[in-house]
Amino acid sequence: MASGNHPFATGPREALNAALMQGTAEIHRAAERRPFMVAQFKGELPKEAYAAYIGRLFYVYVALEEAAERLSGDERVGAFHMPTLFRAEKLDKDLAALVGPDWRSTISTTPAARAYADRIREVAREFPPGYIAHHWLRYMGYVLGQNLIRDLLRKTYGEDVPVEFYSYPEIAEPKEFLRSYHGAMNGVELSEEEVARVVEEGSRAFQLQIDLTDELARDFGVGDVSAEETEKLMDELNAKHG
Repeated sequence: MASGNHPFATGPREALNAALMQGTAEIHRAAERRPFMVAQFKGELPKEAYAAYIGRLFYVYVALEEAAERLSGDERVGAFHMPTLFRAEKLDKDLAALVGPDWRSTISTTPAARAYADRIREVAREFPPGYIAHHWLRYMGYVLGQNLIRDLLRKTYGEDVPVEFYSYPEIAEPKEFLRSYHGAMNGVELSEEEVARVVEEGSRAFQLQIDLTDELARDFGVGDVSAEETEKLMDELNAKHG
């Protein structure tokens, strides 16, 4: 995809975008506030815990991007075959720099990561429009928040921390890209029942993310943070994000 170009057809409605945003708002909020994520936002995760996080996400993105390849010819979902967004190769590079080229020998898939990847493959096979919910969740937040997350990681781990995962140099204007992406979502022909199923899949996707980070919290002994401290932190991050 050329920098600044957005080859998506703008749909005549905003139903899917709005329905996903509204229908997953509560669980989205909960996912951002899980103890492991709060520790990351506070800059308190040990480097090995951060490496384990993106290592487990690697297996999720492999499933996501394999599904994108398989669905590239689908008349409704094929538009979401967007190699510019693919992250598995970026994650592999970051992990090789963080852990070493043999990082797979120390960071393997786990029950939560397998469940997440398996669900992506299942929904892509059985209800392709549901795949859009996973695609939206796993890519759009990082496209918009890439600068904030890169700054946070560099402050926590040093300026030389690898951040390929959070870098989208081919997307010149993230907010414009997001608007065009939403246009692609809203242009997908779906019945009201199918829109509801996509929203349900979006909630399921956020729950799988929660399960993944809760598993990491248990594995690395990350404890709870008070609701007051969490909300103060989120307010600060939202203010920086703009």
